[in-house]
Amino acid sequence: MRSIFGFGKAEEVPASPGTSEKVADSPKPADSPHAADPGMPPIFDCPPVTDPSTLQEIKPLSDDEKKVFDRIKAEVPELIKDLPPVDPEALQFIDPEMPLDIEGWLTDECIARYVRARKGVYEDTKKALRKTIEWRASTRPHAIRPDVVEIESQTGKAYFNGFDKFSRPVIYMYNHRENTKGADNQIRWIIYILENCIRHMAPGVEKVTLAIDATSWGFSNSVSIGTAKKFLDVLGNHYPERLGRAVIFQPPRFFVGFYNLVSPFIDPVTKAKVAFVNPSAAPSAQGQTQDSNSSSPWIAVEDCFDRELLEKDCYGNWAFQYNHTAYWTAIEAEFAQLKSSLLAKQTQN
Repeated sequence: MRSIFGFGKAEEVPASPGTSEKVADSPKPADSPHAADPGMPPIFDCPPVTDPSTLQEIKPLSDDEKKVFDRIKAEVPELIKDLPPVDPEALQFIDPEMPLDIEGWLTDECIARYVRARKGVYEDTKKALRKTIEWRASTRPHAIRPDVVEIESQTGKAYFNGFDKFSRPVIYMYNHRENTKGADNQIRWIIYILENCIRHMAPGVEKVTLAIDATSWGFSNSVSIGTAKKFLDVLGNHYPERLGRAVIFQPPRFFVGFYNLVSPFIDPVTKAKVAFVNPSAAPSAQGQTQDSNSSSPWIAVEDCFDRELLEKDCYGNWAFQYNHTAYWTAIEAEFAQLKSSLLAKQTQN
């Protein structure tokens, strides 16, 4: 699915201040650690965060929200009681041997995200958490088998690879590489990617960044509004507070029109996380990032990414070329490691 992940209700967005054509590729330093290699594996592990100030600050809970947090945390044993069995339909998509580990998922940070997402309303927070707990128990999103979603990855239309300048996992989306039409499996693949990103977040990181190449976007390869709404429902209900930025590179004018068409379906908070990029624009003045609080939808590449760690197809200098064999080898190894780890944890308990 090539979704414009996280649009919000807002005013009309102006057209790009720059050209709609791709800019010339930036020269590649001869000694760059990211030389072109068709078989290059993806980067799943975040480099050590040596400067915590580079992390995007997570909004602290207010005093009232802390009270709700404490109430919810005290009720965790009740929240995880009487969980539903795996849905029969979901069984065909998951590894049934993969342990559930709701306790490991329901961390303090997780509870805090739901408190913030539900505006500190106790009943809403408790209901939302229970809903997701039941969803995870019945669908097992962390246990989706790689072979089920492999077809969605074959062309490299959407995948996790590397991190932005705030150490957030980056999900690349190339709509022109679309190769399937089934919405359910497209959404299943995005859920798989999200779960993978979350497992590889550095301490202090809770959100992902989307790098969306809209240069070749067209109505023939755009996601339907119905599919987008279905995915956004899953995102809003079960992955709240997980979107850091949705960065859309070089959107053509009619893409901006489509953005304005779908934006009424999305809440304003999420809309504020959407940014458009004109790759030829200069970085923000004096090195200040517009990543969190910019009132403009247009930012520079450097406001969110280190160009040396951004794929060339998204106007960076990293000459990464998607290779399905190399990528899928990494995916299968990561899934096997997850299963082994959860089984070992289950045995210890």
